[in-house]
Amino acid sequence: MHIFSGENINSVYLSALITIRSESHLTTDSRVGKVFDLGPAYFEFKNAHDQFLTLRNRNYNPYFAIIEAAWILSGENTLEGLNKIIQGYDKYSDDGHSLNGAYGYRIKKYFEKDQIESVIRLLSSEPNSRRAVITLYSTDDLDNNSSRDIPCNVSICIKIRNKCLDLTVLNRSNDIFLGIPYNVFVFNILQRHIAKRLNVSIGIQRHFTDSLHLYESDFDRTDEIIQTNSQEEIESWQRAPSAIYISECIIDEFEKISNSDISSIISQKTRDILHNYWILKNGGAKLDFIEKLPYDNFGISSKLWAESKK
Repeated sequence: MHIFSGENINSVYLSALITIRSESHLTTDSRVGKVFDLGPAYFEFKNAHDQFLTLRNRNYNPYFAIIEAAWILSGENTLEGLNKIIQGYDKYSDDGHSLNGAYGYRIKKYFEKDQIESVIRLLSSEPNSRRAVITLYSTDDLDNNSSRDIPCNVSICIKIRNKCLDLTVLNRSNDIFLGIPYNVFVFNILQRHIAKRLNVSIGIQRHFTDSLHLYESDFDRTDEIIQTNSQEEIESWQRAPSAIYISECIIDEFEKISNSDISSIISQKTRDILHNYWILKNGGAKLDFIEKLPYDNFGISSKLWAESKK
């Protein structure tokens, strides 16, 4: 098993990209193109704070990460909110307007149980319990060969250790290029949400995957990321102020964010950055957008995303 461990998403992710490209000599066929499968892998983030990706040329959209995290906490499976940020998500939909494997829906509604509330009740009464497991994969998924969206993340284990909330995601199949950066952020928000409800600090964030892979179509883009980023620059960006206000806003106001009800958001900082984004989306100047970004790790992530846009 390959192990990628560090303080945060950026250094760990760059190391993983370097490793997978150093070994991706042979590809195999898959239903969506040629792919290199690295096999089982383990990601560990020891300081799971502000998991916004800050890598040049990745084209990571932190605004989509925010919307997706809020969408998951809302427990919805309809695509309306996501499509306002990134078009084309309906290619994963079976009916044109919802996702079969939507994580928030699976967590809060699919099994006719709000699993977040169940976990909170369990750990409130038994802080040392090892039974707090959220299920995302259904037995029905085994026979559902026609669906375009079967959950890749299959379960989440949650424990309180050393008075901190640790979260471990178990994953059957993970696209390192497309999936990892957003998975790490949205599940970190879930971790923060539950920790806040339990009045404990967040601890370690872990991801186990049985199949970490990279599609051949993303080889060149991955090489570009490796060639234009350095661990030294990443570490310098990590010294920027924290954007904790965004995570707190997602947790407190996820319904408003998920529904793009920007004017009603109480957090002024978050309201301003989302408003700035919508101006850009509606034809605003890129330079004006960049000038209005805050100086923190979210602002750096946003600037890198804007600069990567054509």
